[in-house]
Amino acid sequence: MTINRTPPRANALGFRRDITPPSFRMPAGACDTHMHIVGPFEHYPLRETRSLQPPESTLEDYVAMKRIMGVERNVIVQPSFFAKDNACTLDSAERLGEQTRAVVVVEPDVEEDTLAAMHARGARGVRLQRVVAGGTSVDEIAEIAARIQPFGWHLQLFIDSEDIEALAPQLRQLPVPIVFDHMAHVYQDSSTASPGFRAVLDLLAEGKAWVKLSAWRFSPDDARARLLVSANPERVLWGSDWPHVSYQEEVPDDGQLLNRLAQWAQDPATLHRILVDNPAQLYFRDQQA
Repeated sequence: MTINRTPPRANALGFRRDITPPSFRMPAGACDTHMHIVGPFEHYPLRETRSLQPPESTLEDYVAMKRIMGVERNVIVQPSFFAKDNACTLDSAERLGEQTRAVVVVEPDVEEDTLAAMHARGARGVRLQRVVAGGTSVDEIAEIAARIQPFGWHLQLFIDSEDIEALAPQLRQLPVPIVFDHMAHVYQDSSTASPGFRAVLDLLAEGKAWVKLSAWRFSPDDARARLLVSANPERVLWGSDWPHVSYQEEVPDDGQLLNRLAQWAQDPATLHRILVDNPAQLYFRDQQA
């Protein structure tokens, strides 16, 4: 099967402002584990524009959305267009305080003091990818894993499940947890019947990996999401992917994305686990009694 590896393009419309609250009552401590802050460009200029040139979507914009949604916690993920300049991500995490964490992008030879300073500002993971310009390659995975292991961080991988079969043996040997973002779904034709997707399910079932139910640039994929939840509901997270930088269809209503999550979870206990318990374990362990 030939995978359609169409490169992403920026969503020029930006996020929706006319969003609706979710149809269910959000539990206390609910966490949006995948979102970005974009600008203001006066203070945080874009560093890499070969793949994406998004409009501004500021911290204040996200806070307004977050209040409507009923989200208490969130994880800011370093986007590719800021390359390895984590200033916007870490400044935003610091401003939002103890209910916010960050996933950063670093060089393979990052120094311990740099990681310690980032940890103090809320960083809990490093993102690696092989999709768009501006990130750190998955080829550096072993070296970075060794550097972040003392801090209890994880590695977040922005790759497609079609690429995971070959990586799975190495992933199992790493001394840190693995998180697949965007349902390990980068390419539209990526199949849930492929060996790569089965490798994702196996890693989840073993407890080695986590996965984020965030759709990135495609419409939410019901079949894919339900298979991931079924594999191990204790290793599933939810992310809005706000401000939907690469969404290629109609920009979603974030409240409706949460309603879709409730359908994937199927029962209140699983929904609570995905929104509250799982992110608390991965990102906020230092706040647990």
